Amino acid sequence: MPGSPNPSDVSPTVVVARRIHPGHEDEFGDWDRRIRETASTYPGFVASEVQPPNLSHPGEWVTVYSFDTADRLESWLLSGDRAVLMEEVEPLLDGEPSEQQIAGMRKASEPVTLVLSQRIAPRDREEFLSLHEDGVERLGRFQGFLGSELLPPVDGVQDDLVIVASFASRADLDFWLESDSRREWLDMIGQLVEGERTLTVVGGFGGWFPAQPAQSQGPKRWKQAVAVFIALFPTVLVITVVRGAIAPHMNVVLAVFVGNVLGILMLTYVLMPPLTRLLRGWLSR
Repeated sequence: MPGSPNPSDVSPTVVVARRIHPGHEDEFGDWDRRIRETASTYPGFVASEVQPPNLSHPGEWVTVYSFDTADRLESWLLSGDRAVLMEEVEPLLDGEPSEQQIAGMRKASEPVTLVLSQRIAPRDREEFLSLHEDGVERLGRFQGFLGSELLPPVDGVQDDLVIVASFASRADLDFWLESDSRREWLDMIGQLVEGERTLTVVGGFGGWFPAQPAQSQGPKRWKQAVAVFIALFPTVLVITVVRGAIAPHMNVVLAVFVGNVLGILMLTYVLMPPLTRLLRGWLSR
């Protein structure tokens, strides 16, 4: 997603919701990509995003543009380039689009989470736990580190020791990933790890916990984590059990990949929207 390297805390924003005639989704997706690329060439452009229909806005494609000033946003909205593209998309639309302009919408880079899995022999786990504490101390010295958790193996569900660590931005995470401190720590635990490590980086929970006018930064992070855990644990458990019954001998890499894809789809489109609505009062306190 194109954007300014140094966005301000708030930006004038326009939110456009459109309904598309069935069967024209691919054409619209191509058009949306082109109009957002065009917007990114205009002075003051900060960011753009498109959200396909989901449980939060069924049947609607929602596109968001942010600029650094209201005047520059207005220049884009009234531009000839946009007018031509808007005329081009009309045959694909089912009804008139809804357009909202917001004087100042908060922007913040979503936290990113690293998931590191490694298999440790039972005889070496105490030593690994000691080294893990040293690793957490090292993490705490890095800018943007938000917290970490160690998830022990669960018989029949999770064979590996899993470390989950969150950073405020991808840049903060990358700085740690490339650091001498991390390399030293990996060397220290290297003799305890059986087989290959698996490392995955995923985005934050921004789409699941949108900010509210009275809570511009969204819910407290620990509340976000609790809500995600409520949905994540049964999802992972069910996927693992079903996968084990259907394909017990599936390659471990493929199994992890399939499990992650299914889990993310279930949380994003099925579980998190109604759960966040159910917990809205608690999350907002």
